[in-house]
Amino acid sequence: MSTPATPRTERGERTRRRLLDAARVAFARTTWARARVEDVCREARVGHGTFYAYFPNRTAILEALVRRHAAAMYGLVEAPWTSGDVRADVRAVIAGFTMLARDDADIRTLWSAAAAGEPALAELEREVRVQFVRRIAANLAGAVEAGFARDGLDVEVAATALGLMVEQTVLLGGTVTGPAVETGRLADALTDLWVHAVYRGPGGPGGIVGAWPSPGGSFHGRADGGAAPAPGPHGDPS
Repeated sequence: MSTPATPRTERGERTRRRLLDAARVAFARTTWARARVEDVCREARVGHGTFYAYFPNRTAILEALVRRHAAAMYGLVEAPWTSGDVRADVRAVIAGFTMLARDDADIRTLWSAAAAGEPALAELEREVRVQFVRRIAANLAGAVEAGFARDGLDVEVAATALGLMVEQTVLLGGTVTGPAVETGRLADALTDLWVHAVYRGPGGPGGIVGAWPSPGGSFHGRADGGAAPAPGPHGDPS
């Protein structure tokens, strides 16, 4: 993927955001198969020339919407979970993901539909999942390093399993069980499963940990070596 240009002026950035917001509204009214650049332009009240100055096609603007969603998701797990209460740290990530997934359900639905026929969006789906799991792995590695994790924890496998547990439960819970489970209840249950699986209890392996012990080091690295999420291929000149 090529490195994109960015809007060079504040006005350009405002126009780009306006197009993104318009695309979200326009695309929500139809299916991906029927989505058109013309509908985005009408919603944003701009000409086709303005649209194409920022995005080459409808796939590009959907990719930008997905990357905006992904950036918010990455932010949930970016900082080490060392506030002093490990359960609260984990729950904050899970509750945040649950709210984000439900708030952006329209984007995820479009993304899933488009990925079936758009290789760039299918690759982005893999990229976002990998980035999310890497950030989880960084924090699990920190728990291992500080002696807070259960003995023998396989960080890579645990990060993958826990990340998919949260993602698929949040995204498919309503589909499988009927009405979507209330957000707080879902976050509590997923947090309990996560903390029991990973952290030592007060008396030994397993159990919920109420707080990080005072002694010991803390982990401030990232599993991806500190690299920022890969930018998209589409330029946004102003």
